[in-house]
Amino acid sequence: MISLIETNQLVLLILSIGLFISTMEYIKKIEIFSSKGLLSWNVMQLRWETKDQHSFFSPLFKLFNEKGLIVIFGLRCLIIFALLFFPLESIYGWILVGLLGGSLLASSMITFYGSDGSDQMNMLIIITLFLCHFPLGTGSRLETIGLWFIALQTCLSYTVAGIAKLASAEWRASTAIKDVFSTKTYGSQWAALLMKKYPGLNVFLCWNVMIMETLFPLCLILPFNYALIFIIWGFLFHLFTAIIMGLNSFFWAFMAAYPALFFVNHQIQSYLY
Repeated sequence: MISLIETNQLVLLILSIGLFISTMEYIKKIEIFSSKGLLSWNVMQLRWETKDQHSFFSPLFKLFNEKGLIVIFGLRCLIIFALLFFPLESIYGWILVGLLGGSLLASSMITFYGSDGSDQMNMLIIITLFLCHFPLGTGSRLETIGLWFIALQTCLSYTVAGIAKLASAEWRASTAIKDVFSTKTYGSQWAALLMKKYPGLNVFLCWNVMIMETLFPLCLILPFNYALIFIIWGFLFHLFTAIIMGLNSFFWAFMAAYPALFFVNHQIQSYLY
């Protein structure tokens, strides 16, 4: 079993890889933030406008043009790179994690229409790491609580998603995955054709996702050899979702939480046996 410090560091490393990839994607398509772009601040700012146009936050709004966001994204990449040299347990590592979270909060003010569950998971993990690693003698107990929180939140995310799918007539009728693969945004032509050719595969995949998501919290209490079934399933689920649907951000955001699942499972097993 890896140590508490190594587990937290691994969580941060996987999270950082995913954030670096997503940040580079934003930099590559930075034109969407221009005055004529899809996420132009001229439009996005309407969500934050108040009656007092000279509010405290008004000067910050100038950051959310094309040039300002290039600076934010560039600084985020530098912060991620610096975290390779400063461990989370150090004062500098802790400050860098705080700055990383700050950059995400800043950019979220203009990217909120494109945000999803992976963005929420990223922010949840960063805030947890920041709060549970305060460098002035917080000790290992708070760091352990942080890993438990990440693990439990991850299980809750899966279970809520599974129950929501079980309540859906489309999922119970085993048509949901085929229908999603047939869409333009999240679809895949070869995957849709495969589902059409083998309808039994669609039934298997729909019920596999619903059952495994709903029962995912068992990975915390089952003996590790059995818990590994859920861990491997989650890895493959997010991997194929990234490949077929293009949701690569979900892969890294949830994989960052998996070391916490390992850690909590081993702790529970040590108490039980």
